[in-house]
Amino acid sequence: MISELPVKERIVIIGAGNVATCLATSLHAAGHCIEMVYSRTASNAEKLGKLLNSRYTDNEDEIRAAQGIQIAAIPDEALIQFSEKRLFGKGLLLHTAGSIPMNILSGCSSEYGVLYPLQTFTAGRDLREHGVPFCIEACNAGSLARIRDLASSVSDTVYELDSESRMMLHLAAVFACNFTNHMYVLAGKIAERAGVPFEILHPLVMETAKKASERSPVMSQTGPAARNDMIIIKKHMDLLSFSPELMELYRLISDSIIAARATDNGGLAD
Repeated sequence: MISELPVKERIVIIGAGNVATCLATSLHAAGHCIEMVYSRTASNAEKLGKLLNSRYTDNEDEIRAAQGIQIAAIPDEALIQFSEKRLFGKGLLLHTAGSIPMNILSGCSSEYGVLYPLQTFTAGRDLREHGVPFCIEACNAGSLARIRDLASSVSDTVYELDSESRMMLHLAAVFACNFTNHMYVLAGKIAERAGVPFEILHPLVMETAKKASERSPVMSQTGPAARNDMIIIKKHMDLLSFSPELMELYRLISDSIIAARATDNGGLAD
């Protein structure tokens, strides 16, 4: 269960995009005090600040003067720029990036770490209701305990991962989320050639995700490549003659599935 709030933290949110909004609203709902919201875009800062009944600003100097936990929920490029310019204030400093090492913050504060929520974000969603796992890291034991308490106030699942492991996990998430979504885009275009909308695939998409979450995806793999059915594969390849790019993608993925079925580790070399 999500832990009872051990400490009511005072928090500054740096950013006002989907990640910042979901994180800030969830922390606020868990009982923490969102002291201030910063965004380079004044209207975005105002929108999120008013939602949280917090101060808001687009003035970098106000961040430098801020106290409490500062959470930088901003794009990777902006995080790098902030770190290089040392725009952060005093206190525990966290970033939320999957593929940026913790030590990027080492020159900005004596207390720093990572609070990485593993999810694709939609504004308005409460993280506490969707079982979002958090991966945490810190520069010392005291900061780690504080970050763990913060993460546990909004999530039942908290992992301690170093920067290298977190980056590998982020790569896995790209395959599981971003690449999978692109497959939906391509599937929709192919369905259009059959004269039907993508919506016809919705039940299939939902059942596939359900099976993958209920048991091993390796055990859930179906389709012509899983059966090594070269007759159907050849027919599909012929149908894709309108797009050499899709034909090659189909071939590569089918070959990967066939190879995976021949091993015990999903087709990946040790």
